[in-house]
Amino acid sequence: MNEPLYEVKWERLPDMPSGKWEPASIVIEDKLYVHGGYESEIITRKKLHVFDPAAGTHGTWTRLQDLPSATNHVNLAPDESGFWYAGGMKDMDRPAGKRPDHIIAETWHFDIEQDRYTAGPLLPSRRAGGGLARVGDNLHYISGLMQDRDTDSPDHWVLDVAEWRSTGNGTWRNLAPLPLARNQLSVAVMNEKIYVVAGQLNHDSQQIDQDRVDIYDPAGDSWADGPSLPYGHSHSEGATFVHDNRIWMVAGHTTPQGGKKGFCGNVVSLGEGEEWELTCMAPKPMSSPASKVIKGRLYVAGGWDGRMTEETQDRNYWADRQISSPEVWVTDLPNRT
Repeated sequence: MNEPLYEVKWERLPDMPSGKWEPASIVIEDKLYVHGGYESEIITRKKLHVFDPAAGTHGTWTRLQDLPSATNHVNLAPDESGFWYAGGMKDMDRPAGKRPDHIIAETWHFDIEQDRYTAGPLLPSRRAGGGLARVGDNLHYISGLMQDRDTDSPDHWVLDVAEWRSTGNGTWRNLAPLPLARNQLSVAVMNEKIYVVAGQLNHDSQQIDQDRVDIYDPAGDSWADGPSLPYGHSHSEGATFVHDNRIWMVAGHTTPQGGKKGFCGNVVSLGEGEEWELTCMAPKPMSSPASKVIKGRLYVAGGWDGRMTEETQDRNYWADRQISSPEVWVTDLPNRT
């Protein structure tokens, strides 16, 4: 996995309305929804934007209803009328980097047609950086950080969304815990099974990238080992998806064996029963962009590529100087046949 199998040509599109790092993202009806995340100076905003690549010359961004609160470290899972998100870190009105976000247990549903949020049942405990995935009418929340922002929980909960839809109520139930608790992991649903890909151990004290893949089978409420990545990896939550019966993961953070954690410039993919392949390269090494495929074209938006403002005496904390990228890139997917 040293050289990419395919070469691609990236085209830079006009910038998104505001740079975002660690946003959540989802594609619904060929439009890319980019949710929350950190803007520059690691301050979360309430903004929800949707990108329509078919509108205008290079696509059009539209701002939708703001989130109920400024939230990050979440995933989006689809619903018939929109999408779900749960848990996460809620930002405070604070100077950048001077007081951490706090972890919450809120669950929300966003209805696209009504441009409206509705509160769902609270998670059993506060969590952030876990995985959210939907299989049939079951919404799964897996692992993530506990309230102290550093302890990883193996808990695995499920919510019956059909019950919620019919009654307006529901309760998260316990299922088989994740074998190795971690956070900032990626999740994908392929052939009715949930793949939990990589992630890291701890958050505030240290961030140790993992190469592990666990596969959950809802039919037996059981976990099995999946094909490990060749390196530790995290921070690709909003850039992991299933397309053409393959799991794709774009950019993020990576820790090569014996090396230090850094930005990742890989686009990797996995078919069922296969090993991971390095399919192509991202437009640049970066952490936590929003990335999805729409009509055979791979879009990458936002992220953080290491850019900073110049340090001054009164702005010497690195979070004060971090600049989230507003860049948007697109390429045609490689022809695998």
